[in-house]
Amino acid sequence: MCLMNDATILVAPRELKDQVERASRVLLCEASTANRLAEDITFCEINYSQGISSWLEAITSDSETFNKIQRSSLELRIPSGRKSVDINFDPSLSFAFLARTLHTQEKYGITWSCDTEVIYGNSKIASINLKLDNPISPKTNQKTIDALSTGLRVSLLEWNQLDKIASQFLLSEEILDGS
Repeated sequence: MCLMNDATILVAPRELKDQVERASRVLLCEASTANRLAEDITFCEINYSQGISSWLEAITSDSETFNKIQRSSLELRIPSGRKSVDINFDPSLSFAFLARTLHTQEKYGITWSCDTEVIYGNSKIASINLKLDNPISPKTNQKTIDALSTGLRVSLLEWNQLDKIASQFLLSEEILDGS
């Protein structure tokens, strides 16, 4: 968790997404999975914070747990013909990997609740209840608007750890020459 006296750095949301995506590719995630993880972590960092720390924690877990994390948001759906469903995670997952998908589903009238109170992206979730309600009108996400215009303040230590991993991603000479 980023404490008040921790050094921070200002980054653009796009920069965060790119770094998480590259670092995930270095860890042998398939391209679309790495992209989805990057979008999940960026959304979480904007709206809940602790997205980067959740990702760093996940990559140090055993490979079976990391594979579950990669698939977690894909499991968040209500089977056709049902009005609600409870989804359990064993082991529990950081909210960072679920937040974006859950918020997207709100646009389609699906409400959600977790077994624990969600305060930060690294809040551990063991189960989620999804319920099909009446369609909800889309809300403007002020946190996203603010992050896009002024950037995100993230932990410098966590950013440096992420950057170190992402720097191992191989880029073509053409891209490097264009920089």
